[in-house]
Amino acid sequence: MSTVKSFLCIYYGKHLTTQVHLRPNFREALRYGATTALAYHNHPSGDPTPSREDTQLTRRLQAAGESLGVPLADHLILGHGRYHSFRAAEGWDAKA
Repeated sequence: MSTVKSFLCIYYGKHLTTQVHLRPNFREALRYGATTALAYHNHPSGDPTPSREDTQLTRRLQAAGESLGVPLADHLILGHGRYHSFRAAEGWDAKA
């Protein structure tokens, strides 16, 4: 069973976009001895459908996490009463 050891807000984005740098995300994960990392953000529109940029970010987070030994558990996009899970949508568990 997984336990959340730390919750950190790494970025506050603008209304429509934000630039995410991988280093601060994984610096904190490594500092706390995390064995996995979880990323999430909201879509102010309320529609959690991932954009092309969201998908690209997920790939970058996956690659960085794997190379550092802190795999990405999921990347969630939160909307109004709904969410998108890349793990569930892309069947990450089935691919393992």
